[in-house]
Amino acid sequence: MQYSDDELLDEIRKLASELGHPPSLAEFREQGRHSASTYYSRFGSWNEAIEQAGYDPNESDSKVSEADLLEELQRLADDLNKKPTALDMNKHGRYWRSTYKNEFGSWNNALEAAGFESENVGATITADELIEEINRLATEIGGTPRFKHMEDLGNYDPTTYSQHFGSWNEALDEAGFEPENRGSKITEKELLDEITRLKNKLGDPPSARQMDEIGKYASATYQRHFESWSNAIEIAFD
Repeated sequence: MQYSDDELLDEIRKLASELGHPPSLAEFREQGRHSASTYYSRFGSWNEAIEQAGYDPNESDSKVSEADLLEELQRLADDLNKKPTALDMNKHGRYWRSTYKNEFGSWNNALEAAGFESENVGATITADELIEEINRLATEIGGTPRFKHMEDLGNYDPTTYSQHFGSWNEALDEAGFEPENRGSKITEKELLDEITRLKNKLGDPPSARQMDEIGKYASATYQRHFESWSNAIEIAFD
């Protein structure tokens, strides 16, 4: 069944009314009627969905302690009777893989802090495995995955794709998907206006990674137009 944006946002509002505050992602996964993946696919991120519902994202982001995160890793390991993967956490855990990345720097660092061996120690992730994960994620969200989708919902860090294929868009190419904004001529003004828009939203000039995550265009597009990301930033605010 295809839900409208209003129906999805109304579910956030309903849960916010019951809880007395905008639901965190963990709360919504436990009590909401829809898949959190649907919100990522439709709105780009959980925080964006919270904003669209009329709330301040910071109100739903209660600080999760390092101890809580490690305890959840161990609980999930006990439930599954194995070392959890990032995908296991995304599907069955209370938090997202990206929450662990924000706290520990990477999923592997979180595993080590919890007393587990890092994933892929002594092994190399193949291009076929990376492409297979793009296809799996595309099926889950019902469309072409973005960098942010892989970071929050995928089994691999999206920067792994840049290391293997040169950029996220090139990885999409290899998987048979059409990267965003291809086939239309993007003007220099449009590129610079997007930097300004993100700066106004974030409070500071965006990094190349932030552009890849939440911007309209890939940072590689800026590199092609301006030779480097730093040049694009300098021109945008000159």
